[in-house]
Amino acid sequence: MKFKSFMICLIGLISSTSLFGQSGLQLYTGISNAKSKDALLTPEGKSHPGFHLGADARLNSGNMYFVVGGQYHVIEFLAVDDKNFFSIDQKMQWLKLRVGLGYNIYNFNSRLAIRAKTLGSIDVISSHPGSIAMGPYEIFNSGTAGAVIGIGLDAYGFTFDIEYEKGFFNAVNMVKGTEFNFFTISIGVIF
Repeated sequence: MKFKSFMICLIGLISSTSLFGQSGLQLYTGISNAKSKDALLTPEGKSHPGFHLGADARLNSGNMYFVVGGQYHVIEFLAVDDKNFFSIDQKMQWLKLRVGLGYNIYNFNSRLAIRAKTLGSIDVISSHPGSIAMGPYEIFNSGTAGAVIGIGLDAYGFTFDIEYEKGFFNAVNMVKGTEFNFFTISIGVIF
């Protein structure tokens, strides 16, 4: 029992010292647009618009750093023609845990930089309307995964990001081709 307590304290101490060494915490919000290759989930010309909130910690200083973060997405469950990102009728909620690398591509000065990122994402489908009369599928998997690429700008404490996430696993249970791909645009601040 003493060894277990010691290990918990050691892990806590290591985690807290690495948090003090991080180069910044980015808080952001923006719009999301998801699509699936499956024609029943996302018919031609339609998509699943919505919004997201997120936080990413940038660990290590310099032009290459680790990124650890999370996002909360609310998107339209049924694909729609219009792109009303903030008025969602049938909510589908996603939680995303992301980890990977960030890179400063070009530094104009110490407070202005263009950057890129490559991340892996574990995505949890936290809620959806379930069996509604117009829904093509009823049984969704609890989680999926994806790979994220993005480009961004840091400007005097403000951030702007554009990201694309390619989904790897089916969102609908036992139905191939139901991966969701996300396109997001975000604005935020870094501390």
